[in-house]
Amino acid sequence: MTTTVGSTGRRSGDVALAMAAAVLMVLGTSGVSAGDHPPDPLGWLLLVTAAAILAFRRLWPTAVMWATIATGFIYDAFGNPGALYTVAIGLGIYSVAAAGRRWTAVTGVLVAFGVFFAADLVAETGHMITGEGALWFAGWMTAAVLLGEVSRGRSEYLAAVELRAVEAERTREEEARRRASEERMRIARELHDVLAHSISIINVQAGAALHHLDTNPDQAREALLTVRKTGRQVLRELRSSLGVLRDPATDIGAPRAPTPGIDEIDHLIAATRQAGIDVTLKRHGDLDAIPADISLVVYRIVQEGLTNVTRHAGAASATVTIDHQPGELLVRVDDDGSGSLTEPSHGHGLIGMKERVTALGGHLDAGSRQEGGFRVEGLIPLSDLT
Repeated sequence: MTTTVGSTGRRSGDVALAMAAAVLMVLGTSGVSAGDHPPDPLGWLLLVTAAAILAFRRLWPTAVMWATIATGFIYDAFGNPGALYTVAIGLGIYSVAAAGRRWTAVTGVLVAFGVFFAADLVAETGHMITGEGALWFAGWMTAAVLLGEVSRGRSEYLAAVELRAVEAERTREEEARRRASEERMRIARELHDVLAHSISIINVQAGAALHHLDTNPDQAREALLTVRKTGRQVLRELRSSLGVLRDPATDIGAPRAPTPGIDEIDHLIAATRQAGIDVTLKRHGDLDAIPADISLVVYRIVQEGLTNVTRHAGAASATVTIDHQPGELLVRVDDDGSGSLTEPSHGHGLIGMKERVTALGGHLDAGSRQEGGFRVEGLIPLSDLT
C-alpha cells in the first residue's frame, strides 16, 4: 500500500512538472518572440510535446532525455525563436543524472551541445551562433547534470537514513525479544530450583506420613509438620521469585522473602535429613565475604544436588562441601547412591546449574564417582575478592 501511494504521488508530480514546463516554455517563448516572428504551428506543437514527454521521466529517463533533445533540435532547425525550448532538454538531462546514470547524462550534454552548435553554424541561425548563447546553453546543461547528482545524492542519503532507522528498530525489537527470552529462562530456572527441592521433600515426607499413619502416628505427625513447614517455605520463595512479574504500582505491601544464599543451606540440609538422608556440611574459608549473587548460585547448586540425591540417587548419605579458596569458590555435593545421572544434560536442574555457574565465569561438572555415588561440583572464580 505504501509503495502504491508513493508511486502514484511521484507520477502525479511528474505530470505536474510537465504541465509547468509547458506553461513556462509557451509563455516564455511568447514573451521572447514579442515584436519578432513567433514560432510556427509546428514549433508550438514541438514545445508542448517536449514538455509532455517529461511526464515519463522516471519511467524511461534515458529515452526521455534523447526525445527532448530531438524535439529541441527540430524546433531549432526550423528557425523558431527563443531559447526556452532548452528547459525540457535540461529537465531530461537532470532526470537521467538523478536516476544515477551520470555518464549517460554527460553524453547527452556533449551530444546536444555539439549537434546544436554545428547545426546553428551551418544554418547560420539559432541562438548558439553567438558566444553568449553557446555559454548559456553549456552552463544550463552542466547545471542540469550537477543538480541531478545532488538530487541523487540526497535521495540515497534519505534512503540510507530510512534503512538505518528500520535496522535500528529491528535491532531494538530483537534485543527486546532476547531480553524477554533471557528473563523467561531466568524465571523458569528460579521456579524449577524453588519447586523441585521442596516438592521432593514434600513427596518423601507425605509418603512417610502415609506409611506410618496407622503404626506410628507420632512419626506420621512429624512428617506432616515437615510437609507444612516445607510448603510455607516454598510459598515464600515463590512470592519472591514471581515478584518480578508483578506491577509495583498495584502490588504495594506484598510480602517479599530475602534472596536465599549460603546462610540458608542449613535449612536445605535439615529438610533433606528429615527425608532420611544423612547429610554432612563442610565449610572452609570466609564465606561471609561471598557476594550475594554468587551466594545465591551456591545455594541453588546445593539445592539441586540434594534434590537429585533425594529423588534419584537412592543414597543413604551425602556430603556438601563449600570451600572458599584463594581466588575461587568450590561447591560440591557427593552422595553414595547409584549415580544414575551421568551427565549435566540429563536434567533441566543440572542444565540450570551449569548455566548459572558459566554466567559467573566458572564451570560445573556432574557425573559418577569412581568410588561410587554421584558428584556435582562447581568452581566459581572470585578474583575480585582477593
